[in-house]
Amino acid sequence: MDIAQAQFEMEVFGFTVLDPLLTEPEVSRLTELVDAADTSDGTDYVYDGAFARHVANLPARDDRFLALVDYPSVLALVESILGTDIVLGSMNARIVWPGDPEQGLHSDIPKVHRRPTGRPIMLQVVWMIDGFTTESGATRIVPGSHRAAVPAPAPERYVPHISSPVGAARSVLVFDGQCWHGGGANTGDARRRAVFAHYRVGPYAVPDGPDDRLLPGSLGSDDGTPTSTASYSARSGPTQCGRLLR
Repeated sequence: MDIAQAQFEMEVFGFTVLDPLLTEPEVSRLTELVDAADTSDGTDYVYDGAFARHVANLPARDDRFLALVDYPSVLALVESILGTDIVLGSMNARIVWPGDPEQGLHSDIPKVHRRPTGRPIMLQVVWMIDGFTTESGATRIVPGSHRAAVPAPAPERYVPHISSPVGAARSVLVFDGQCWHGGGANTGDARRRAVFAHYRVGPYAVPDGPDDRLLPGSLGSDDGTPTSTASYSARSGPTQCGRLLR
């Protein structure tokens, strides 16, 4: 992984795709874990005009998901951008089935907390269990929108320049939570599974001053619902993982 190139792409475009990092045995095990979690605890949900399968708080369901939390090369990139005082805000699975529609463009950071310059508040790390293609519903991102002052385009505006970063299974998409983004439509014939982990400056982020702070969990998860790591932080132990789940 060329961390300097990844940092460059994050600064300019707001996202980057890391070449396959997981080994074949690792992604096979992750596939089994996600499928089992979906079978036991998955839900159908609708958010921002799209519907898909969703499994929340994966590490609370199986400790083996904790291996992704502090995956060395990914954490190195995340900390080079956010700094080391960060927490894992959520880790969820999103499963897009054939026929599932695209999601509207949105940001994970509300307007009051957006940072047009400087370090981001939050990054999304997307572990591609299945390959991301335009047909399978790859996440759509507007390049450079992480510097926009507003969290979404105005309804009357047409957005002509939307990218759908693609990657083989085992790849990792990292994007600034301020980017305008949305799930793509799955027009293919197979489901597209991914694990979304968001890291944020924390446990308190103070973008502009003491009266403009974010409470733990206030940024929400990849589907817009508030989350907390409290349910599994006690099990992580005195490791890098434990620091991120404090």
